[in-house]
Amino acid sequence: MLFAEIVTRGTFPLWLAILLIPVAIAISVLVYRTESMKISRNRRILLGTLRALTLILLLLLLLKPVWVGNITIKKTRPVAVLLDNSQSMSQIDPLRTTEDRVRVAIAAGKLKPDHGLELAPGELLSSSSLPRIELLKSALANEQLKLLESIRAKAPLQPYLFGSRLRGLPDNAKIAWLSSLDAKDPNTSMLDTARQLLDRDSMELPSAIVIATDGRDNFSKTQWEELAREAARLQVPLHIYGVGGAGTGYLELKDAPVNDTLFFDDTITVPFRYRAKGIQAGELELTVQLGDKVVATKRVPVKDGDDISETLSFILSKEQHTLGKQQYTASIKLVQGDEVYTDQVSKPVKVIDQKVRVLVIESEPRWEFKFLMQSFLRDRRIEPTFIITSGDRRALEAGAPFRPNFPDERKDLFSYHMLVIGDVDANYFTSDQRTWIRDFVSEGRGLVAIAGLNAAPATWVNTTLAELLPVEVESEQFSLVDKRPIEYQPQLTEIGKRASMMMLDDDRKISENTWNELPGWYWYYPVKKLRAAAIDLVVHPKDQLEDKSPMPLMATQYYGKGLVLFIGTDEIAGVTTKGRST
Repeated sequence: MLFAEIVTRGTFPLWLAILLIPVAIAISVLVYRTESMKISRNRRILLGTLRALTLILLLLLLLKPVWVGNITIKKTRPVAVLLDNSQSMSQIDPLRTTEDRVRVAIAAGKLKPDHGLELAPGELLSSSSLPRIELLKSALANEQLKLLESIRAKAPLQPYLFGSRLRGLPDNAKIAWLSSLDAKDPNTSMLDTARQLLDRDSMELPSAIVIATDGRDNFSKTQWEELAREAARLQVPLHIYGVGGAGTGYLELKDAPVNDTLFFDDTITVPFRYRAKGIQAGELELTVQLGDKVVATKRVPVKDGDDISETLSFILSKEQHTLGKQQYTASIKLVQGDEVYTDQVSKPVKVIDQKVRVLVIESEPRWEFKFLMQSFLRDRRIEPTFIITSGDRRALEAGAPFRPNFPDERKDLFSYHMLVIGDVDANYFTSDQRTWIRDFVSEGRGLVAIAGLNAAPATWVNTTLAELLPVEVESEQFSLVDKRPIEYQPQLTEIGKRASMMMLDDDRKISENTWNELPGWYWYYPVKKLRAAAIDLVVHPKDQLEDKSPMPLMATQYYGKGLVLFIGTDEIAGVTTKGRST
C-alpha cells in the first residue's frame, strides 16, 4: 500500500481572518450609530450591513485566507509483470527429462498444478516440445494455474513486453494482450527495462516486479548486482520465472551483427558469437539468410564455452538479390541423434544500389575533417559534399565536392542521407535551418556531431540542435594555450564492444585488442548527463558523471526515426597501432 498526504496551504490563516470579521462589523455599526443624517432605523441597518459586507470582502481579498487541511489517499501499488518478447524465446528446448515433460504438461493444462514432477508407475505422458514463447503463453492462460488472477487478487496488474525496449500493455481479465507476444524483438534489454521501473518517482513504484524470461540479455548496461541492490534499497521484490528446459545441453547465438544498410558487390563479413554448454562433439552449422535465400553457410566443430567466435563472409550480388527491405536471419544449428539444438537472430535490413549522399560541415579544416574527407572520397559507396564555414570562398564556389553555403531550401537539405557537423557555431544556421536539421533526423536520416574546442556543442546549448544530442552538456570555454592534459585510454562499453560501427576487425576479440592498443586521447568535451534513451559506446576510464557512471566520450540515440552519434573528442581520426590505420 502507498499512503500519500496532500496538504493545502495558503498565505494567511483562515482563523485570523474570521476573528477580524467582528471587528469589521463593529466598525460599520459604530459609523452608522454616530451618523448625524436623519434616516430611518431600517435604512440605517441596511446601509450598515452593506458597509460591513464590503469591509469583510476587502479583508478577505487583502489577507487571502486559505483553508489548511490534510487529505490522506490510500493507493495500492501495482505489480509489474515483464514478459520476454525477444527472438530467443522462439527457441524450442528438447525435453530430455521427465521433469521437463511434466513442467510442459502442467503449463499446457494437461496435468494439474499440484501433480508434482514425478510420474506414477504406469503413468504415461506424451508431451511435445513447445517454443519458449508458446510455453509462456500457455502457463499464463492456464485456468488451473491462475497465475495472473492470483496477482490481481492482491494488487493491480501492469503487464509489459520487453526486448529492445519496454512496452506497456492494457490489462484485462481476458488477457487478450497475450497475442502481442510474438518473439520478434532482435535484442534483449531485460535488466535495463527492469531498472526503468525502479527509476520511477516513489509515488509510481511497483510493489513487486515479476520477470518471465529465458535469461538471455545481450543489450543491457545494467548488471544483475546493480539491479538487485537498487530493488533491495527501494524494497521492491524481484521474482524471476524461468522459461526453458532444465537439461545440461545448451546452445545460444549471442550475436551475429550486420549493418542496417547493405550495398551490392560488397563483401559482407558476419561475426558469429555463440555459447555452447554440455554438448557432445559434433559439427555446428552457421547460416546467413536474406529473405528466402540462403546466402552463406559454414560448418565448424562444436566448442564448449561462453563466448565463442566464428566469422562467415559472402558477396551481395545483383544477380541473386533484389533492392529494398529484406529480412536478415543468422542461425546456428546442431543435430545430435534425436535432439536438435538451434538458435537464431534476425532483423530487417535495406539493400541498396546507390551512393550515400553525405554533407560534412566544419568551421576549419582540422585533422578530423581532413581524415573524413580523404576517407569519404575514396569510398565508392559515398558521394560527399563539404562546407568549411571559414574557408576560402573561391575554393568553396569552385564546385564539387565543395559547396559555399548550407542549403537555403528544405528540399535541398533532404536530398542528403547523412549530416556530419563539426566545430560549427549554432548561429551559423538560421532558426529555420536548425528546425530543418531536427526534421532531417526525426524523419529517418543520420547525424554525426563531432565536438570541438571553439563552438560545438558549447553554442548549441538551449537550441534545437542540443535536443538532438544523446547527451546533455553545458556551455564550456577552453583555453587556447597549448597545455595538453593527461593522456587517457578510452574504454569500450559492453554495448560498444558489440556495436558493428565500433568494430576495427571482423573478429571481436581482435577488435577489442586493437582498441586497447590505440594511442591515448587527451581532450574531451565534458558531458553533464546521458539521456534516458541513449547508449554510451566509449567512456573515460576515470572521469565520471554526477551519478557516478563513466563519462561518455561517444554515445548514440534514436531521435524520431533517425540515428544521432555524438563524438565528444576531436582526437579519433587517423591514429595507428602496429601499422593498422583506424
